Amino acid sequence: MRSSSSIREAPITFALIAVSAVVFLLFRELGIVQFVPWFNFVPIMASPVGPQFGEVGQDWWRFITPTLLHFGWMHVVFNSLWIWEFGRRIEKRLGSLNLLGLYLVAGVASNLTQYMVTGPSIFGGMSGVVYGFLGFIWGANKVVPYWLESLPPAIFGFMMVWLCLGMVGVLEMLGAGAIANGAHVGGFLVGLAMGALFGVLRRLGGARG
Repeated sequence: MRSSSSIREAPITFALIAVSAVVFLLFRELGIVQFVPWFNFVPIMASPVGPQFGEVGQDWWRFITPTLLHFGWMHVVFNSLWIWEFGRRIEKRLGSLNLLGLYLVAGVASNLTQYMVTGPSIFGGMSGVVYGFLGFIWGANKVVPYWLESLPPAIFGFMMVWLCLGMVGVLEMLGAGAIANGAHVGGFLVGLAMGALFGVLRRLGGARG
């Protein structure tokens, strides 16, 4: 009963997780690798010398679809857990439409940032959106304390330590694989800015009311 009630309160958050899981199962478990060229930030073409990358901006959907690509079970599971943990807090307070808008903005911003850092390459995952949601909650609650359901300090601290460890290369040294640090930073900063903006609007609306 409790789980079904939570899903009804946060349907877009649940949908993001469900779509990511379906794409992962089709790509990783069923071997439908055609998802990668179509979902990657830039087009990928096969050639005798290896994959060749197209130009950014050729297809509008590529600005967001890399968020749905995951390359391992740990990758998709942990991103899904954080999306649920952060996304439901925002959606319950601000509604599904605002959560969807935040996902799109954070997803595009994180993908663009990662592209600017690495250039044409293969990258994906919801982690940039995860950091966008994290930044939004933190920024909004700094302007309007306790407006959104607060995160335990230990979780916020863990996420920031993880971000810093990724940026200095420790995670890759420990075998965590390539880390999309640009996506994490880009998502967090745009989420932080949007959270602060929504908080200011909330305070102004409350003052007028």
